Amino acid sequence: EKIYSMQPRRPLGSAQLPPPDAPSGLNRRPGLFSPVTIFVVALLILFGLAGYGLGLSMNKGAASPGTSMQMGDTSTATANYPKATSNAGNQPATFTVDQDGAKHFTFTAQNVEWQVLKGHWVDAYTLNGTVPGPEIHVIAGDHVRITITNQLDEPTTIHWHGLEVPSSQDGVPGLDQQPIQPGTNFTYDFTIQLDNYGTYVYHSHYDDVKQVGEGLYGAFIVDPKPGTAAAASEPKAQHDVLQILDEMEGYFTINGHSYPDTDVVHVKHGDTTRFRLINMGELIHPMHLHGHDFTVFAKDGGRLPAPETMNTLTIAPGETADFTFYAWGNPGDVYPFHCHILTHLMNPGQSMTQGMGGLTTLIMYDK
Repeated sequence: EKIYSMQPRRPLGSAQLPPPDAPSGLNRRPGLFSPVTIFVVALLILFGLAGYGLGLSMNKGAASPGTSMQMGDTSTATANYPKATSNAGNQPATFTVDQDGAKHFTFTAQNVEWQVLKGHWVDAYTLNGTVPGPEIHVIAGDHVRITITNQLDEPTTIHWHGLEVPSSQDGVPGLDQQPIQPGTNFTYDFTIQLDNYGTYVYHSHYDDVKQVGEGLYGAFIVDPKPGTAAAASEPKAQHDVLQILDEMEGYFTINGHSYPDTDVVHVKHGDTTRFRLINMGELIHPMHLHGHDFTVFAKDGGRLPAPETMNTLTIAPGETADFTFYAWGNPGDVYPFHCHILTHLMNPGQSMTQGMGGLTTLIMYDK
């Protein structure tokens, strides 16, 4: 029940006068401008400005959901790194076999300038010079060695996200290993557990906000051991698509690129396509597929108790998801797969009337 004031309104545009007995001037509120108060206010302002500057430095290139990322349509690369010699990440990692049967991968951590969009370059932290880094693909039960040579001008480590490895191989600096210093190398050595199959990811665990946010990550795929029930239950698909989401210096990226430079997924009528989706960014992304439902059967490497059918999958930072969809369309059809936070479909300097950008890829039916 509303209570209304019985005092008469003052005329519009008139000044609000103080009561006749109110003190005037600076003495109206004794102590308001005392030296102590001024000192406290100055300290609050100083700490506020310091916190604001720290926040900017820690969130370079990031934005909250629903926030536009229009930051000027210019290249942001500034460090004079060499330009990447390849513009395609997720390349299959090669290995040699050591005398004890271990699969031995060798990677080099290095800075490059990465072309996130045609004509637009950003500073990147990489393994072997690409964003994402090489795709490690092994089998449950494999003995794995991975040597990291650090050619960065700062330390780094690698964490094997979702894999069951000894603490000494987990890649957390100051806790279970010393950082890999510039000009040195370190070899990780572990065996993949038989039940530790699925879609995983590796990434830097040193100065994570910068190194991961600027590209130092890659996929780690583990197939079930042949002959097991898990191997028999793997979905049969004509295509296996890997997409890693990130935000790089104002650009929302899929596999290191923003639309329209993201890879097209080619299908034919009647095909089944498996997606392996990984979120290595700092934001949540509800990924929506036009014109199709898809079936999510695994998350974070583990099989779901029951598959879930949907057309929009919300994936949080650090999560992975596996799903399949059936290509029911006709030759020549094109459907987008994109984040449904619509400002994540914009490239820096791009308005919402200029078409899609950012986290968009196309599903194209071949003729």
